[in-house]
Amino acid sequence: MPFVTPLRPDDPRRVGRYRFAGRIAGDPADRDSAGTFLARLADGGMVAITLLGKSSAPDAASRDRFTAEARAARRVAPFCTARILDAGFDGDQPYLVSEFIEGPSLAEAVEAEGPLDRAVVMALAIGVATGLASIHQAGLVHGDFGPDHVVLGAEGPRVVHFSITPPYGTATPAADLLAWAQTVLFAASGQAAGRSPDVTRLPEPLRNTVSAGLAAEPGTRPPARSVLTALLGQSDPAAGLLAEGTRRARAAGRGVVGASPDIPEAPARSVTRRAAWATAWLACIAVIAVAATLIATHHGSPGHQVRADAAGRASTAARTASASPSATPTIPPALAGTWSGTVRQTDPVLAVTVRVQLAAGSSAGTVAYPQLGCSGQLLLVSTAGGTYTLEQGITSGQRSCNNGVVILTPQGNSGLQFTFRRSGAPSPAGVLAKTAS
Repeated sequence: MPFVTPLRPDDPRRVGRYRFAGRIAGDPADRDSAGTFLARLADGGMVAITLLGKSSAPDAASRDRFTAEARAARRVAPFCTARILDAGFDGDQPYLVSEFIEGPSLAEAVEAEGPLDRAVVMALAIGVATGLASIHQAGLVHGDFGPDHVVLGAEGPRVVHFSITPPYGTATPAADLLAWAQTVLFAASGQAAGRSPDVTRLPEPLRNTVSAGLAAEPGTRPPARSVLTALLGQSDPAAGLLAEGTRRARAAGRGVVGASPDIPEAPARSVTRRAAWATAWLACIAVIAVAATLIATHHGSPGHQVRADAAGRASTAARTASASPSATPTIPPALAGTWSGTVRQTDPVLAVTVRVQLAAGSSAGTVAYPQLGCSGQLLLVSTAGGTYTLEQGITSGQRSCNNGVVILTPQGNSGLQFTFRRSGAPSPAGVLAKTAS
């Protein structure tokens, strides 16, 4: 477990301009790290410094990539993750400087207390989904997520890690979502998720989103942003999706003052606080007004694009907030099947084929844009007046299509109106026909 211990005789005493004050214990099996240390700054503040294994940057090309990724991580703002403050080399030793967050890890808290209260589990799930959504939106993945990499700080849970992990091999957003679902189950049950995890103890809408994250096929797991949208119960929070997720997650913090009124504050428990590290290559994109888009520019066709702007997304908060988040909406049998048709916009002129697949009794579906070479997941957020609002998360072909919100409205027994929410210009729309049951 990550807590501060005295420096060992063979530990380094400093790196760069940072003088070490103690060792932050971590996983001894982590071969990629040469150690994580606590350092005190001249102004009295504390930071966590990770010495990465020298094999992390064995040549000039690796050093350049290390520097570029660290620079990119430092430019983004934190939403439920730890900030990256500095990075560099001391000789051939790469190091990373990040926020030091005091508080137990989730693994520590559950070991000491047992399963967490329902309200706290819900806030934790929101916070962790916010952190992962922020990481993915920055073009990064966690790659090694779990209860040891969640610190319950005073302001809520924070996702932490030792390094930037590009989406190579098994380190993918879908793998992060599986780890998210397993972590939430661990918080609720006190046990690691087995081969047949029991989600019945989870309240809705958490039960349904965790089930979706546990899907065996990685391509069917929803993106973190769609999960967060479903948990918040609205697709367009006025403050921005990540900011709202961070606010709602505060109820899972330790030493919370003025917790969110949306989630009841759990009774105080006697847990020994340990100082926990918060080293992350990752930080969150600074998104105050969410600029989510549905169909992005088609490569090779300048000016042909369908985009939702941030102002339009924020202005719809009042309309979507009326939908009750107490129960997870599901697809009715009449909408189940594969739907296909042409969606058109007028400014600029563009017509693309859209294919939507929905399953009865589920809140998840898929969407594809064959002409643009992209596809993704749909997650039903709310229903009202016969209209279905879904959050789209693109999982393949992100350069051609981005995330966004779509509206589906049944048209008799054989038609489905598809509308992409857009502000300041006519919304792209078209009628899809059922092609398979």
